Amino acid sequence: MMSKLPQVVVGIAVASSIAYVAVDWYLSRGYDRNAMAEIPAYDGVDERSILADQDINSKLEPSYLAYEKDRIGRGAVDAADVEIVVPGAQFSASSEFGIAVETGVGGRPGEALVMSEENSWVEYEIDVPQDGFYQIGMSYYALPGKRASVLRSLQIDGAYPFFQAKKLEFTRMWTDDGDTWFDNQGNEYNAKQVEVFGWQHRDFRDAEAKVVEPFRFHLTQGKHTLRLHAIREPAAIGEITVRAPVALPTYEEVAETYGANGYKPTQGHFIKIQAERPAVKSDPTLRRIENREPLTEPFNKKGVGLNAFGDLAWKRGGQWAEWTFEVPESGLYEIGARFGSWWLNGIPVERIVMIDGRIPFREMNAVKFPYEENWQVGDLGLRDEPYLFYLEKGEHRIRMEVQVGSLGEVFEQVRDVSRKMSLLSREIILYTGTNPDPNRDWELERKIPNLIPRLHLMARGIDDAMKMTFELGVSPSSAEVGQLGVIRDQLLDMAADPNTIPGRLQAFADSQSTLGLWITNSSQQALDLDYLIVKSPDQPWPRAEASVPKKAWYAFQDFLLSFRKDYSGIGNVYGDDEKTLDVWVARGRDWVEIIKQMADEDFTPQTGIRVNINVIPAQAMNLLMLSTTSGKQPDVALGVEAEVPIDFAIRGAVVDLNDFPDYEEVAARFRPGALIPYAFDGGDYALPENQNFTMLFYRTDIMNELGIAKIPETWDEVTDIIPILQQNGMDFYYPHAPNMPQLAVNEFSPFLFQYGGEYYKDGGRRSALDSPEAMEAVKMWTGLYTNYKINKDANFYNRFRSGEMPIGVADYSTYVLLSTAAPELAGWWEMKPMPGVRQPDGRINRSTGGSAQTGMIFKGTGMEEEAWEFLKWWTSADVQERFGGELEAVLGVEARWNTANVEALTRLPWPSQDIEAILEQWEWFREREVVLGGYYTTRHVANIWNEIVLNGKNRREAVEDGIREIDRELRKKREEFGLDDRADMASE
Repeated sequence: MMSKLPQVVVGIAVASSIAYVAVDWYLSRGYDRNAMAEIPAYDGVDERSILADQDINSKLEPSYLAYEKDRIGRGAVDAADVEIVVPGAQFSASSEFGIAVETGVGGRPGEALVMSEENSWVEYEIDVPQDGFYQIGMSYYALPGKRASVLRSLQIDGAYPFFQAKKLEFTRMWTDDGDTWFDNQGNEYNAKQVEVFGWQHRDFRDAEAKVVEPFRFHLTQGKHTLRLHAIREPAAIGEITVRAPVALPTYEEVAETYGANGYKPTQGHFIKIQAERPAVKSDPTLRRIENREPLTEPFNKKGVGLNAFGDLAWKRGGQWAEWTFEVPESGLYEIGARFGSWWLNGIPVERIVMIDGRIPFREMNAVKFPYEENWQVGDLGLRDEPYLFYLEKGEHRIRMEVQVGSLGEVFEQVRDVSRKMSLLSREIILYTGTNPDPNRDWELERKIPNLIPRLHLMARGIDDAMKMTFELGVSPSSAEVGQLGVIRDQLLDMAADPNTIPGRLQAFADSQSTLGLWITNSSQQALDLDYLIVKSPDQPWPRAEASVPKKAWYAFQDFLLSFRKDYSGIGNVYGDDEKTLDVWVARGRDWVEIIKQMADEDFTPQTGIRVNINVIPAQAMNLLMLSTTSGKQPDVALGVEAEVPIDFAIRGAVVDLNDFPDYEEVAARFRPGALIPYAFDGGDYALPENQNFTMLFYRTDIMNELGIAKIPETWDEVTDIIPILQQNGMDFYYPHAPNMPQLAVNEFSPFLFQYGGEYYKDGGRRSALDSPEAMEAVKMWTGLYTNYKINKDANFYNRFRSGEMPIGVADYSTYVLLSTAAPELAGWWEMKPMPGVRQPDGRINRSTGGSAQTGMIFKGTGMEEEAWEFLKWWTSADVQERFGGELEAVLGVEARWNTANVEALTRLPWPSQDIEAILEQWEWFREREVVLGGYYTTRHVANIWNEIVLNGKNRREAVEDGIREIDRELRKKREEFGLDDRADMASE
């Protein structure tokens, strides 16, 4: 049997490789020019959905591109020779709070308006001399806050002109606090990021950079009112500027002035600007990175060297970095870079390039960096005849800002197809229901007007979007664009055989989700920079990459270094002869580097305790068990999964935190329900680090449109609105992960606790799922799917954006997505505590869990007191707040730290309304008890759902079958560890 194992492994590896190659080939096989050849043009076909009047998206503000197209269609043109400047302090109206006029803000003479509180607002009246398009901007000073960028929204005459006006972003400025530092292993680390305070000017433009130029607002002649709302962070306004749009000259026009002014190309100058050293940048996440290509400068042969800039941190629209350089004489120079553009397969990325605060000519508004898997060197745009820039002798500034605007129309086209797919899907569901019989002839061609033409026109819309990308320099073999081709072909296949549509509704929904994901991914324009070059035209460009022999030699040296280097240790590593606290962290290296740096800068100076921190893989909890059995356990472990501490407590391997006299004081930092999983036999064995939260998210616009004035507070009220949603082709969402049965217990827990049930009885000896309360919980949980037919598997984020699921229960990750990646929904969604069960006293029990990761102390190391000092320091509000800020500075808002410390949560840079809702939900935070053998509960709760919902089994029978297996395993494990014998001895 064992001899066959290698053959099986090889077979699986070969099959996996073939599958990978096949998928990659399919996505990058090239554009099929004949796919639409036989599809009619459909001139004048009515694509209107029967649900168009109920389409809430048509009632929202238009996109900017749609707004601009509409105004141009009505004959609007740019205004000319107009500039209106309104001092910030000269406002016409304001809110009663959060508004003040101050002098000398940021060293600026005169008065400025200060907006210091969320939801405050200020209005300005302007008198426009002529009809036309205008650009609006403002000078601002970002005041000390929560480190996030400043967000404002703009209404003109009481309305948002387009949805992007709801989120105008004004960045802060950041720089390195000194030089980088090296640990005693020879590895280089980024310096701390500090904010640079100063006045800036910013035109109002798309926060995601999906519009190539600043917004053009159409204003008629006469008086208008501009209202600015404070969404996030305090800032001062110096002045508001309303002016005729600036028309950038082309390079050809600028080049003509060179000759007229007598500008000549310089000779003999070659200036290299190391990109990892920007003078200032918009975001603290923009830090130095390591690249091991031998020509990347400077190269650290002894360890990690931070020798490049950008990468995946430099991908969001509007992020910028600025470098300074000096030229020795006035004249014409070429400007270029050594760059890596390898993140979007076949798609070039773009940057706005500014010299000394302005865009020199139109082509610099969207400089393309073509896709290639290797480093490239050349001028900006990689032209055969490089652009020339006139620079006066002395110091200059060059800024690069992420630009996505060239793809804006492509995104608009894809989003329009996605919306049409959403409406068509809802129409089909009106006839077939959410779980249609795929073998029945539904006669959809007869029931749904213009079904086949509409599918064909959607396919044509996708095909047109693909062609638009090719015009922008995207390779036809791009795997990224290949995803669009797959969806186009799917739409054509469905049109060719409409009888298959009911059986392919899930695939249809998945394709719609894929379109949304494609827009998100294609918007992330990452770029790596090694250095910038300012040179005379007679100087050659340097080589882009090292030769193959040189690469091989450096790779061999790195291989030899791996035998001497401790890759698990972070920062300064202290020897065995020094008394040092040993901490293992099951998180990514970026997380652990921050913890180590904070410990060295704060914990060690405070306590005198040195700390070694090592990385272990997340989910590799077996390493902790192996280290314990071998006597090589750490002093402290962080990032430990919530179910793990009790496994160690049963074995007597971790410290009961009640042994420390100040444990109760430290435990008060957290919600009491968050500590339940770590309690066993009268002891408490861990502290929570972070904590999830589950909330009810809902679209305020759709709820109003459907006449649902009262957002559900209880599950009975939820079941009252589900029929209303489904009658309108919509649905309610409750999370279910069909491919992750281990999550089913988290999905069931809210119902169990809200109905007053428990998982175990008799001190964890038997399952309590046969109680009347538990049976009611199972009935409500499974009834959502069996009686009310809600969707069993859906991408809630995408369905929420499209309006198909305008209300549902989701967790922290959805909150981050909606807050950062759904600008069109700004102001149209809210969240509140999740539904619950009304109790006899009238209160609503909203109990739910959300445990994530913990920290625990190991026994037998002789460092228990020092470990407790570290754990107290780590879970304190100040340290958790700083760690959250540092983590977000390194990895972006997507990595926002959901701390379990209640006080630290209130300091996070979230809207106060959202924090209040989260804290209200946390009042009901409760986690399930962890017992020996409890993994069988996790397994069989999933089985109970499957048997009832998928197999139609009787509810009580399914539960009793599960309880029988759970009880057997609980008894077996207690006997194995002699827990009942221990209990008997204790009672005697």
